[in-house]
Amino acid sequence: MDQLKLKLREYYQRIQEQQPGDGKGKAKNAVLELENDILTQFGLPVSKRFVQILHDFTDHSQVNDQLLDYVSKKLRAAARKYLLAPVMSDQEQLNHARDQKRNPHDVLPELGYPGHEYALFLVGELLYRRNMAVADILDELKKVERHQQWDNISEVAKAADATNHPLYEKLQKLHLRFVDEFAQYARRKTVSKSKSKRTTPAEEGYKPNFHTIVKAQVEDIVFDEKTPPRLYGKMKIGARLTRISVGLEFSELNQLLAAAGEMGEKIGTLLKKRMGTQNGQPVVIDIRSEFGEVLKLDDCYLEVYKPQQLVNGKWVEEKDAFYYVERILSKKEVEKRVKEEDTKQKIQECLELVGGSYVAYQRLRRLGITEDEAKLRAGLQDELLFKLSFYLHKLKD
Repeated sequence: MDQLKLKLREYYQRIQEQQPGDGKGKAKNAVLELENDILTQFGLPVSKRFVQILHDFTDHSQVNDQLLDYVSKKLRAAARKYLLAPVMSDQEQLNHARDQKRNPHDVLPELGYPGHEYALFLVGELLYRRNMAVADILDELKKVERHQQWDNISEVAKAADATNHPLYEKLQKLHLRFVDEFAQYARRKTVSKSKSKRTTPAEEGYKPNFHTIVKAQVEDIVFDEKTPPRLYGKMKIGARLTRISVGLEFSELNQLLAAAGEMGEKIGTLLKKRMGTQNGQPVVIDIRSEFGEVLKLDDCYLEVYKPQQLVNGKWVEEKDAFYYVERILSKKEVEKRVKEEDTKQKIQECLELVGGSYVAYQRLRRLGITEDEAKLRAGLQDELLFKLSFYLHKLKD
């Protein structure tokens, strides 16, 4: 029996022997080492999507040679697809990951970084939700990895006052930019759990259907001590304005108000005053009554989704006209993305035409036409273009 099958059998056995409390310790470390050994043998990173193949394999009631051959074949297919994918720089990979909303647990190992809570914060929160520059995120990841400060950052974030922690000064000397924000984020997350903050679709276990609000006329803002803000009004999803409500975090509300200029500033000032006089009652801001007009959000887009409920084993969208904000995009950013997608589509069409030209070349050769003449007639007289056509055709086989 080859080494791979031996390792797969050992992995299966260890998973079956695990107890519910084995979240840490030697048993857990042995499993992680085996996952790393098996996936590395195929040239795969230890990312969530590839580890899932191993997890699915251990769900079977018993292990045999057929099952081992099946999981080996599945890993080989995944490796072929992964290794033959177009080569991209780290920056391109992160841009692509943000556009495709890829799980940070998959993205980080493929870039060579651990799935540490700080790395997940950099990608999932700062890059995906707050739209920070890819270059800044990469720079931070590289610095933390180079100096191996992952555990120190976690220790600092746990402190009641991060700035007074003995390790804080050391992190500052390394010019790590987002440690303070991470410490605040970690504290908010801890507090929010006790206040029943809404869970994300990933935490719930469903994949949301995203929509883009391209125009909004906000009439009311409502919130209380236990519930994040909600916006009520007419918003454009698709072709026409529809009356809906949108739930979002305070940080996202502040971002919207900052983008709304003078009107947003006035509403922000009123919100702060009202927040100090809640006395356990909901705060309701009737924008038209207070300012004589609605709040128009024309300079940014909201990417939103409807929450879903598990009904008879299936995730189903709620019927109410209510959405949660996933992230806020500037108009410039969306226009740039549309332009990029359009350009990619045109490039793809050109590549398909070039790849198709090789079929024409082969047909002409079978008819007995000389190589040079066939290339000329197929439009492939340029040697580089001919090679490109050949490889594009080969990819389709």
